[in-house]
Amino acid sequence: MQNFLYGAILIAIGAIYLQKPDIFRRGVWMKTSIAIRFLSEENYQKYMRGLGIVLIAIGAVLVLWELASYLGWH
Repeated sequence: MQNFLYGAILIAIGAIYLQKPDIFRRGVWMKTSIAIRFLSEENYQKYMRGLGIVLIAIGAVLVLWELASYLGWH
């Protein structure tokens, strides 16, 4: 059950990053984030969307792993 919860959380965070890739381009993050400091705004948005896709993929694997375990497939 724990993998399912972690997977769902990762999918939710990834979806947020896909919808709002500039969510951290304000406040204290502007001074502390290395990615914000070194990437242009366009490249930072590409980076965040890519990170969102990776998080969704990892979350989907965790959810599917838990479902396979629940159904007795492994």
